Amino acid sequence: MRTTEETRIKRGHITLMQHPSTALYSGVISSGKNEVIDGEKEGGKFTAYTDGINKVYCREYIAEYKSESKLRGLILHENLHVALKQIPRHRDLNHDHKMLNYAMDFVVNDIIKCTEGVTGVSKERLVELPDGALYHPMFHDWSVRKVYDYLKQRKEEIDQADKNGNDPQPCPQQNNASSNGEDKDETDIDQALRNMDKGTDD
Repeated sequence: MRTTEETRIKRGHITLMQHPSTALYSGVISSGKNEVIDGEKEGGKFTAYTDGINKVYCREYIAEYKSESKLRGLILHENLHVALKQIPRHRDLNHDHKMLNYAMDFVVNDIIKCTEGVTGVSKERLVELPDGALYHPMFHDWSVRKVYDYLKQRKEEIDQADKNGNDPQPCPQQNNASSNGEDKDETDIDQALRNMDKGTDD
């Protein structure tokens, strides 16, 4: 019998609440509503989202997950937004909602990337970043506002360079922190900022 998406989310909750590396988030995980809904009810397929209290997951998206480790990474991602109170703390930046979303994602994904631990008989990783997640080692231990300010300034530099038909000046800080392709999770920040205008995060 096929395991439902709701069951997989519940299993992910239990694993995260029981593991020493993530047990401190148990209160957040168990608070608010945790719903799995059909994407068509939201106007199309999506990943997941939170309003700062409740967490909502897309049934079609969850069904495509083959890795429980990456699914737990997604669950932790949404719950970290809540645990860090990112939405209520940064309402003043919500006039640029997409940029704020990027900044919050870079911060929580850095935490997920640094979360260690294995689980189960197979000793699979406790959490892994979902495919396409926004992550860059430069943002390790940065605040949401610091990431937001950096992304906003970098986006302006890229837009101006594109307008003039030039390549943007390389960012030494960004380049020095890069794994130069050795880390498959690392996001090309400049490309991600260009994709922002296209409405994609890939």
